[in-house]
Amino acid sequence: MRIITSVLIVVLLLVGAGYVFVEFFYPDPDQVAAAYLNAVIEGDYQVLESYFHSQHPAPQVSELEAAYADFASAYGLTKTELVGINPIIKSFTEADYIVDLRYESEYFDPLMVQFQLQLAWDGVLSWKVKWADVLPLPQHGLSARYRRTRLSSTRGSIYDRQGRLLAGKGSVVAIGVQPSRITDPELLFEVTAEYLGLSREYVQSQYQAPGIQDHWFVPLITVSEERYQQLDPILRPIPGIFFQRRHVRAYPYGSAAAHLTGYIGEVTEDMISQYPEQDYQVGETGGRAGLELGLEPQLRGRPGYRLFVDTDTRGSELFLERTPVEGTDIELSIDAEWQQLAYEVLGDRRGSLVVLDAETGEVLVSASTPSYDPNEFVQGISHARWQQLSTDPNQPLFNRSLQGRYPPGSVFKVITAAAALDLGLVTVESEFVDSGELKVEGNVIRNFQNEVFGEHLFADAVIHSINTTMAEVGLMVGAENLSSYFANWGLDQEPDFKLPITSGQIGDPARNQVSLAWTAIGQDRVLLTPLNTAAIFTAFVNDGLVPELTLFKTDAAASKQRVLEAETAAAMRGLLEQVVESGTGRQAAVDQIQICGKTGTAETGKGTSHSWFGGYVADIFGRDLAFAVLVEDGGVGGQVAAPIVGEFFTRLVAEVGSGGN
Repeated sequence: MRIITSVLIVVLLLVGAGYVFVEFFYPDPDQVAAAYLNAVIEGDYQVLESYFHSQHPAPQVSELEAAYADFASAYGLTKTELVGINPIIKSFTEADYIVDLRYESEYFDPLMVQFQLQLAWDGVLSWKVKWADVLPLPQHGLSARYRRTRLSSTRGSIYDRQGRLLAGKGSVVAIGVQPSRITDPELLFEVTAEYLGLSREYVQSQYQAPGIQDHWFVPLITVSEERYQQLDPILRPIPGIFFQRRHVRAYPYGSAAAHLTGYIGEVTEDMISQYPEQDYQVGETGGRAGLELGLEPQLRGRPGYRLFVDTDTRGSELFLERTPVEGTDIELSIDAEWQQLAYEVLGDRRGSLVVLDAETGEVLVSASTPSYDPNEFVQGISHARWQQLSTDPNQPLFNRSLQGRYPPGSVFKVITAAAALDLGLVTVESEFVDSGELKVEGNVIRNFQNEVFGEHLFADAVIHSINTTMAEVGLMVGAENLSSYFANWGLDQEPDFKLPITSGQIGDPARNQVSLAWTAIGQDRVLLTPLNTAAIFTAFVNDGLVPELTLFKTDAAASKQRVLEAETAAAMRGLLEQVVESGTGRQAAVDQIQICGKTGTAETGKGTSHSWFGGYVADIFGRDLAFAVLVEDGGVGGQVAAPIVGEFFTRLVAEVGSGGN
């Protein structure tokens, strides 16, 4: 019995000693495997090397670094993640695991890899990894080499509401000279200045630049096919002038739609670093202005990629592919033919013409002059030409329709009048007396050309644009109410057109009575864009509702904001009809259609006046239209802006009536 007891004690002591050894001295292979994989994830190849089994062949640190660097560069590795480590064999001297890693890339979809990790006892109290050539990719190992190729996406096009191309595949014509064929430089300079707008200095500097050879074609300017057809008979007879047609992204409506389309150009180093998500490459093109820039992600799409693996045994194999996402075509609310007509009607003036669909809020026309030809930029514009455009005092690169803020003058009186009617402060038959001037806290407001109207009705004040009465009405409305109507109209908001756009401002009419009186007649600190002004008149033709504005064609019903009661809008329609029939807007009248609106002659503070006419036409071509015309420093609204409206609608009716759209 004593012997049996002694044996049991020894057995228990051995078991206990074994337990203590395993629990406190025997290393856990799970921990070693986790530490090894952490070194893989962190890219710490010095640590990685320290885990290799001494009795099994393993790579050097330099081999690991080179292989992973090659894979990471080609794949675009951004992150390595351990997804799972599952033991499949675990004995006293060996441990095997199935490992799942996840690679993430800036070019490709995440990649899952799975391999077997083997650990074995190495020496005393030490687990080590038996290297297997499974990294970075188990099927290829360290000796493989990787390379990535890029698949370009096709850029989307921009169309008008009728499907006419505004920006897309096409051709342009480069107009240039061959130095050796120039026989009459003075004639060349005269013609290129008159018809191409190029200075003598610019033309001469191009073909006399260092390194230019006499037999070379030296491009001066790029124009649309339409413009080329106009210029060809004029320029072809001039000795030394030649033409080259190029298939590029083209802008068929050229200058007429330039402020909308913008243009593409070669990407800069700043763009490459500033927009990494676009994955620009040196030498490629991207949107540089207008909608080409604002809609760059949609138009450009996304390039695709292929990852190839090169091995000594199997040669080159396609391993991964991400197909390109083609650019999206964009359909604008603009009618390109109306846009072209507006551009022609504005002519050489510095100004803008905007036309809206009052029901849907769609912008049908947004013309700004002077302009530029975006086709010039496609093949790269010279520094000299860029300087010429960017320093031109007439600002051809500036979008007056959406960015130009101007004092509206008397065209703003429609808001003052509508607010007074809507609040019940006046009726169209309310009586006023005008002495030719209104004194407000010592400040004097006078009528245009110092006219005196004597006894008159409120309707007359709107129809004949009586400053004194409208300022008096503004004082009745009050600064808070006037500002509230301004905000409800949305004039202090910037619609999301994907273009640079500026909101209007009412200023601070509450600072004193003088400010309020001048604000009521569109002076003081009130500023509006032509787009703002056109939007004002949607309320009158739309029974007091103002639609949310959009530059993109839509079939959905527009969201509308009520700014006036329907009765107020009806009363204003009656007044605006009479402005054109017998008031300050008579020169806007057109046969066959009824144009209604309000003139504006806004003082600039420089001794000049901006010329305005804003209004609407109901039920024309199945639409209710609202519009605005601005001419910078143009003078009297009724004499300058109103006739432009008349010419636009006269020609529009004639062209539509003759079969145009």
